[in-house]
Amino acid sequence: MTTTVEDSHNSEMPAVMPRALVVMIGYCVILATLVTTIPLKLLNPIGEFGATGGLLNWVVIIGSLSGAIGTALLPPVASLFGQRRTTVVTMSLLTAGSVLGAVAPNMTVLLVGRFIGGFTLGAIALALAIARTNLSGRTLSVVLSWIAAAEGVAAGLSFAVGGLLTDTVQVDWRVVFWVLAVLGALGIAGALATIPRQDGPGRGQVDWFGGLLLTAALALILVPLSMGSHWGWTSPAVLVPLLCGIVAVAVWWIVESRIPAPLVNTRALRNMNFLRGWLVFFLAGMLAWIMNFTLPKFTETPASAGFGFGYSALTSGLLMLMFCVGIVVGSASAGRLSRFVPARVMCLLAFTGCTIGMLLLAFVHDSAWQLWVWPVIIGLSYGLASASAYLTFITALRADEVATAASIGQISAPLGGAIGSAAISGVLTAEVVRIGQTEVPAEQSFQLGWLIGAGVSVVGLLLVALIRAPKTAAEETI
Repeated sequence: MTTTVEDSHNSEMPAVMPRALVVMIGYCVILATLVTTIPLKLLNPIGEFGATGGLLNWVVIIGSLSGAIGTALLPPVASLFGQRRTTVVTMSLLTAGSVLGAVAPNMTVLLVGRFIGGFTLGAIALALAIARTNLSGRTLSVVLSWIAAAEGVAAGLSFAVGGLLTDTVQVDWRVVFWVLAVLGALGIAGALATIPRQDGPGRGQVDWFGGLLLTAALALILVPLSMGSHWGWTSPAVLVPLLCGIVAVAVWWIVESRIPAPLVNTRALRNMNFLRGWLVFFLAGMLAWIMNFTLPKFTETPASAGFGFGYSALTSGLLMLMFCVGIVVGSASAGRLSRFVPARVMCLLAFTGCTIGMLLLAFVHDSAWQLWVWPVIIGLSYGLASASAYLTFITALRADEVATAASIGQISAPLGGAIGSAAISGVLTAEVVRIGQTEVPAEQSFQLGWLIGAGVSVVGLLLVALIRAPKTAAEETI
C-alpha cells in the first residue's frame, strides 16, 4: 500500500526514521494477528470444557467479531482521545482478556475473555493511523509496506508457533493465554515509551451507537451461521436471528448514511472503484478464514479416516506458514506489476487464481505434495487481490481520501473473516466421522468448504469484471 497523505504535522516530522516507533507499530500488527489466529491451534485441548463443533469454534469466531468492531472503533477513538492512550487501552484489553482466558473455569468465561482480547485486531488499523500521523515521505511508504508484510508473516508464524507449543513442547493451552497476557503488558510499556503524547483535546467524535448496532447485527448473523448444522438450517432458531441480523444490518446502514461522523463512511461506496476495492477486501477476508479453518483440520485428520495425512499440529502449522508466505510474496509483487498491469486486471487474475486453487483443493488432494502447492497458489492470489484493492483505492480517490479508504478497507476484511469463519464452521460440523474418541469433519464437508471458497472467488471475479467506473484524468486505467 502506498499513500501520499501528509499534513502540517507530518511536514514537521524529522527525516530520520523514529525506529522505536516503527518497531512498536510492527509489534501492534504482529500481536493483533497472533491474538486472532493462534487460538485455532488450541481448539482440541480447549475441548476439555465439553464444547464441540460450532460452539468450540466460537473461541475463534468471537475474536473475529470483536476484532471487526475494534477495527472500526479504534481509529476514531484515537483521534479523539489520543493514539498513545488508545494503544495503552487496547493492550490492556488484550492483557485482561488473556488473563481471563488463562484462568477460565468454563467455556462461558473463556468466550468473554476472547471477546475482550479480540478487540486487539483493531490494533492493525490503529497502527496504520499512527504511521500516517507520525511518519511521512519514503519512511511512511516503507513502513506501510512492512505492515502489509507483517500481517502475512505473523499469521503464518501463529500457526507454526501454536503447533510448536501444543504438539512439540506440549504446554497446557492456558500457558499460551498467559504468554499473550505478558505480550499485552509489554505492549502497554512500549506504547508509553514510543508513541508521542497528544497535546490538547482531539477532534471528531466516535460513533458508539453505530458500533453497538454493528456488534448486535453481526452476532445475530454469526450465531445461526455457525450453529445451523446443529439446530437445523430451516429451524426458527436459525431463521429468526438470521432475519433479525439482516434487518439490523439494513438499519445500521441507514443510520451510518445519515450521521455526520459515521463508523463506516457508507457514502464513499457510491464511488464504483472504491466499492470494488471494499468488496475485494471483504471477499478476501472470507477466503482467508476458509483456509484457516479447513487446511489444518484436513491435514491433521488421521489417514485411517480414508483421507487426511495425520500431520502433527506443528507440521500443519508450517503448511499454513507456506500459505502466508504466498500472501507476502503476492502482496510484494503487486507494486512492480502495477507499472505494467492495471489494478483491475491484477484483481481479475487474483480471483482467477483463488478459484483454481480452491477447485484443486476440493478435487485433487490425495497426495501430500498437492496440499503444499495448492495453498501457495491461493496465498499468492490472495496477496495480489489485497494489494490490488489498495491500489484501486489510491487511484480512485483524491489524496485526502486515501486514509479513509484504508480505514474502511481494514474493517471490511475482518467483517468478511467473521462471516466466513462462522459459515465454514457450520459447514465443517454438518457431517462428521468418529475416529476413536474424537470427531472430525467428513471429507465431503471439507470439499464443500473449498467449493464455497471457489464460489466466493467466482463472485469476486464477476464483481470486479462488472463493476466499472468512468475514467478520470487523475485515475489510471483500472
